[in-house]
Amino acid sequence: MADLPIVTLVTPSYNQAQFLEETILSVLNQDYPNLEYIIIDGGSADGSVDIIRKYESRLAYWVSEPDLGQSHAVNKGFLWAEGDILAWVNSDDLLCPGAVRAAADFLGSHPDVSVVYGGANIIDEGGQVMLPMEQEDFDLARCLVRLVTPIPNPSAFFRRETSQKIGLLDEKLHYYMDFEYWIRVAMAGLQISRIPETLAQIRVHHDAKTVGHIPRPNEELLAWLDRFFSRPLPPEIASLQRQSKSRALLELGLKSFYVHQFSEGRRAIFKGLGISPRTLVNNLLFLLPIIAVLPNPAIRLAIQIKERLFPSPNQRARDSRREADTRDRRESHRVSGASSQAPDGT
Repeated sequence: MADLPIVTLVTPSYNQAQFLEETILSVLNQDYPNLEYIIIDGGSADGSVDIIRKYESRLAYWVSEPDLGQSHAVNKGFLWAEGDILAWVNSDDLLCPGAVRAAADFLGSHPDVSVVYGGANIIDEGGQVMLPMEQEDFDLARCLVRLVTPIPNPSAFFRRETSQKIGLLDEKLHYYMDFEYWIRVAMAGLQISRIPETLAQIRVHHDAKTVGHIPRPNEELLAWLDRFFSRPLPPEIASLQRQSKSRALLELGLKSFYVHQFSEGRRAIFKGLGISPRTLVNNLLFLLPIIAVLPNPAIRLAIQIKERLFPSPNQRARDSRREADTRDRRESHRVSGASSQAPDGT
């Protein structure tokens, strides 16, 4: 063990007791002996604390107290960490067997690499694989234009020196903290590498914060883009501002349509179109202006057709929630009806 670097895993936790124990075991059952595990709970009231206490003898540290959100919780964990290598896995996600060893071995044999990441599968509420995430190498310009990174959060491991150089997560961000962090790593000139192994499982379920409140992540992203491009940047990065802002506005418009915020959606789409018309062609969003000029019922129908034909994992989670709610209402109605028809018995 003395020859192995310490790897610290942090789990931010808040009211996800139904998944938390599986997450904890996916970390504690890793085949890596020099592992430090920290859980930062935000004051859960759903039984999460009882689950954490069950494993506290195997934890380096844990606490349950109100915090300022996921980014703040992860940062609190990192400030306690003793590890040479750091990572975080959310309380509804899982590490695959051998993930920690694979990442540590790669960083050990590649001293020039600051961040390593592997593949990940998207799983549903019950743990069934919905689809594997597409694997590709990290490219800063591509990430800024497409507004996504190929780095699955729980499959990413980075050296302590990385956080010492660029800092911890931005606690003002609640949805795009990992995206912003990897962009910051690349902007600092640090190397990010990919390995082919699948290291994690990312769970999509109806209570996940990115499944509900759909436009909010895009609103946060737009505000971050304004801050990012307002500072001095290399010319090749600064030149991407119009494409990035346009893409963010078009996606905000689409997400607004999903929640029937039609006026807001139209404004975002036409503003994005005005900033960079070619974004429509480059990103296969060319139908949005056509949809935006339709009456509201037609937009609603177009979104429903899209959801039926090309459901995203988030949409599947929302559908699952609606189906579960419908079953609960039917069962409640059935039980209520049966009770009203039962003989008095007195």
